[in-house]
Amino acid sequence: MQKIISWNVASLRARMPALKRLLAEERPDIVCLQEVKATDETFPAFELRLAGYHAALAGQKSYNGVAILSRAPLADIVAPLPTFAEDAEARFIQAALPGGEIVMSAYIPNGNPPERDPADTARLAYKLKWMDALTRHAEGLLRAGKKVILCGDFNVIARDADVYNPKAFEGNALMLPPVREAFARLAALPLTNALRALHPDERLYSFWDFQMGAWPRDLGILLDYIFVARGMEPAECRVLKDVRGWDKTSDHAPVLLVLK
Repeated sequence: MQKIISWNVASLRARMPALKRLLAEERPDIVCLQEVKATDETFPAFELRLAGYHAALAGQKSYNGVAILSRAPLADIVAPLPTFAEDAEARFIQAALPGGEIVMSAYIPNGNPPERDPADTARLAYKLKWMDALTRHAEGLLRAGKKVILCGDFNVIARDADVYNPKAFEGNALMLPPVREAFARLAALPLTNALRALHPDERLYSFWDFQMGAWPRDLGILLDYIFVARGMEPAECRVLKDVRGWDKTSDHAPVLLVLK
């Protein structure tokens, strides 16, 4: 069995105690991280190696950043997203495992306009272009027969039940129709959405804002997923909700997948 965790850490430097606790308690084989906010110089590769993990990073100072941790050595590191190679933001990394699996950690853009210019649609256009590029890349790997594991913060409210109050998010780039359609095109590939395959109708959240008392009031959103190629059978997949209640933790909770 193979255990995989995906987690938007919202700054790795601030979450290292929580990450080390998570690694010790769950002992995952693979961890995909998003919003690491670290460069090669500030990334704690040595500390993670002492914890038993090889690491690959696509870093960016103060913003974005994605990483893959693995007990097994990582090979054939790919960053940025090959079908969107002109991207200047560190949002994608891919690595191959000894068993042939291709693991991807992705941090999809939010897409909302800057507060100072709410009519600006440039970030939404960027988000849609990025999602299309990710779909095309994943499709190419699947057509080549690769065992794909795609983890990430997708920044999409895929359906109204995935947010505590859909009306509060009307017009938000997380749930605009073109964004939901782009997510649906990705999900329509020969991939299994592990969380929804095992919990098709359950109300699940993976993000609770630091503001508004969102966590104690359970004002959550489901943004984080793990997809796997068809034929890779999920034995278990769930949100590790308790982690959101830990001291000095992220506003996202990790998603855990166990493959048969």
